[in-house]
Amino acid sequence: MLDMQSNDYDVLIAGGGPVGLMLAGELRMYGVSTLVVERLKSGAHEPRTLTIHARTLELMDRRNLLADFMAAEKDTAHLDEYRRRLANDSARGHFAGLFVLGRGTATTEQPRELAVPREAIETVLTRRATETGAVVRHGAQVVGFEQDAGGVSVTVEDAQGMRVIRAGYLVGCDGGRSTVRKLAGIDFPGTAPQLVSWMGLGAVTDGGRLPMGWQRNERGWFMRMPDGRISTTEWDRPLPDTPATAQELIDSVHRVTGERIEFTDVRFVSRFTDSTRLAAQYRTGRILLAGDAAHVHFPAGGQGANLGIQDAVNLGWKLAAACQGRPGLLDTYDAERRPVAERVLHNTRAQAALMRPGAQVDALRELFTQLMGFDEVNDYLTDGVYGTDVHYGGSDDARVGAFVADRQLKTDSGPIRLAELLREGRPLLLDLSGTSAAVRVAEPWSDRVRAVAAQDTDAEAAVLLIRPDGHLAWAGDEPVHGEDLHTALTDWFGPARP
Repeated sequence: MLDMQSNDYDVLIAGGGPVGLMLAGELRMYGVSTLVVERLKSGAHEPRTLTIHARTLELMDRRNLLADFMAAEKDTAHLDEYRRRLANDSARGHFAGLFVLGRGTATTEQPRELAVPREAIETVLTRRATETGAVVRHGAQVVGFEQDAGGVSVTVEDAQGMRVIRAGYLVGCDGGRSTVRKLAGIDFPGTAPQLVSWMGLGAVTDGGRLPMGWQRNERGWFMRMPDGRISTTEWDRPLPDTPATAQELIDSVHRVTGERIEFTDVRFVSRFTDSTRLAAQYRTGRILLAGDAAHVHFPAGGQGANLGIQDAVNLGWKLAAACQGRPGLLDTYDAERRPVAERVLHNTRAQAALMRPGAQVDALRELFTQLMGFDEVNDYLTDGVYGTDVHYGGSDDARVGAFVADRQLKTDSGPIRLAELLREGRPLLLDLSGTSAAVRVAEPWSDRVRAVAAQDTDAEAAVLLIRPDGHLAWAGDEPVHGEDLHTALTDWFGPARP
């Protein structure tokens, strides 16, 4: 019987983009055998720069990858000049093309954002995954599967033909047209597109009257970036069902701006819309979804890659626990991440509406700009776009579910940052009570949970139980109740060691 077969891998990941690679690295921290299959050859993705936001950068710091991301950051001097032209101050991001985010009081220890080439991100994450033992195969794709009580029989096609690979779980990180989602029969409801955008990278000539930056008029939007990218957005146009071409982009530039350009040395041309969809569920049995396979939206503010990478960090330790015999945590993946995606889809729909041409929207944009001058409004929108408002609820204690900010701690071994204590991917019990009582309670979990006694006068509580993804699982006030901590450790990280 199929459920008696041994599995070749604990997890098979369909899709070797940033989300699939991030998930592979997360799983390998816990010794989970992992295979990633990617349909495209290595380096075959469009040459695109991704905006990596503050919360994702904080997570990279907790995985000791922040320095790699900062080193890989594309030279953004031209972007800083571009922002200054649009905002005339230090605003770091935009909402619907209004470059005013970040003017409020919201702060982060890390840079608000980095502009990093996708290829560089994949290089960093591939190195992390493969150096820890993950297998990454390009030119291979999932074309079918059957799941049973013991795992999933996945049919993979590559240049040598088709073969069946057994895995304990299959995760679809294979984009908005996800084969895994479709084969799993997971519905993908949402809204049809109302706009179409073209983007290309190449050399523009005869476009002297087209300055750098964003232009909005009664016909749509035109964007020109110093790195050679140009883009247009038009509303209520028929959507072609053929691959995008350079001529389509040239024609759209003419319709929007009235200018005729030549577009040569073309590296890529793509077409995208504001189609907005969210998977009805992130899991069915041993099949899970992450990234664009679970949610698609208009790419306003560059939120998509960050949302997907954060899916991977939330899922990784829970899926590892399932592979090690504790599948209960997988139910929290859908419960926690779908509401986050819903908020992103909501704000990108709002941005698309606020970008539409017309006198009424002109007035709305002017009013919106005035409102964003208030710190509370600016902070609310900044936190939403940068993902720094994510809170996993479900507890009577409002502190539980919040992301635990980095801070300098004093320990018997010397000063250390909280982020450094999370780099092994293990849960962290931080005993700040001065008694080390919580450390003693957690000793039977020492094979899974790192327990540290430290000093922090500004801490949220006397004891913090922090999940591998940096969110607070439990908070204890003095006097510390060992029974409550025992229950929290068991619920989140399994029974005590005999």
